[in-house]
Amino acid sequence: MLKRILWMAALMVLVAASLTGAGCSSGNALADMVAKVPGDTMSFKYVDVAGLRGDDDLSEIYDAWKAAVDARLEAHGITSGDVNVFVFGTGTGMRYTLLKGGFDLDQVRDRLEDRGFDDGEYKGVEIWEPEDGSGYDSDPRVALMDDLIILGDESGVEGCIKVMKEGDTSFLKKVDIKEVVDRTPAGLYVDLEKNVLAGLIVKGFEAYGLSAQKEDSDTLDIAGVAKFEDDDDAEDGADAIDNMLKAVFEDVDVSQDGDFLTAAAELDIDRSGFLFNGL
Repeated sequence: MLKRILWMAALMVLVAASLTGAGCSSGNALADMVAKVPGDTMSFKYVDVAGLRGDDDLSEIYDAWKAAVDARLEAHGITSGDVNVFVFGTGTGMRYTLLKGGFDLDQVRDRLEDRGFDDGEYKGVEIWEPEDGSGYDSDPRVALMDDLIILGDESGVEGCIKVMKEGDTSFLKKVDIKEVVDRTPAGLYVDLEKNVLAGLIVKGFEAYGLSAQKEDSDTLDIAGVAKFEDDDDAEDGADAIDNMLKAVFEDVDVSQDGDFLTAAAELDIDRSGFLFNGL
């Protein structure tokens, strides 16, 4: 538990490349996915799976992602090699997984039928759920939208659909999250979090974004940004954040920019598998 608390607090403040610029296409892809999920999301994790899969230096990270998600995807007839972007999000009483890629939807439908799922419709979207109302693991709803598949519970899947189809408030429209997304560089892995546990550890914390991008064949650049309620809270939290980061990462550099803390760090690729814990 202490290790988990340390990690969550550490993630709050990492940033390096946000002021120097990062790949625009990846940044746009991140914002596009953040704009598809409900505004009451508290935790949002984004993985550029195609980027991991296409780089031999990152094969260890790709394998760690596959190990974390393969069983859940295969249970729904989804092949991990068909996924290009992976998103996992949670909120109070809600969880969802968004998958973008080129899927064999007939294969997915056949698998769902074999498992006793029935097809239906929700706001014009094809939805599958178990005949008896029970769920498999934590994904009793499946939405099929051509190159986008949504897995999750009822609240999570329907919440995403309402954002996309009816214009419900998205996570990106939350002011603090929008500010964090705008400052967080594009990455192969991005983690966005609203204040839950971390705010109890560091006073005034509101939200953070973390990004991991390849530096070289052995190392990831870790970057991110944390938003605080005001300048004083950010200043007061800097030393504690610096110490927490140094327990997890190397070459840590924390600085303040108004009510934001920014930092840069590095992580060895062969130690990065923990990024996918809990997906």
